[in-house]
Amino acid sequence: MRLRGAVLSVATALAVAAPVAPAVAAGPASPPAVQAGVQALKCHTNWQNSTSANVWCDGHGPARYGASILCKKGSLQKQLNYGPGPWQGDRRGISMYCPDGGFKRVKQWGWPG
Repeated sequence: MRLRGAVLSVATALAVAAPVAPAVAAGPASPPAVQAGVQALKCHTNWQNSTSANVWCDGHGPARYGASILCKKGSLQKQLNYGPGPWQGDRRGISMYCPDGGFKRVKQWGWPG
């Protein structure tokens, strides 16, 4: 199932490689589990603001990557995981958004999809 987010601007729309459904993670903020033997990816932030970010990861397709964003409101934290996303090396990246209601972006990162 794919979710389509609201378009904030033309630049945001162009930066989205493909809509992916976020999943709310339980427990402490950390990247999703990485399988043994999978090489770590070097990931980069295309853009970020107080409530959203866009991340892309080095590499070559058809291997894919995902990305996560950690959001905070007071003492409440939510981690949203997006993926699998585009092929590794696709610099359009994955755009991620904190939930409405006052949540602010704390950090973002990418991981092997």
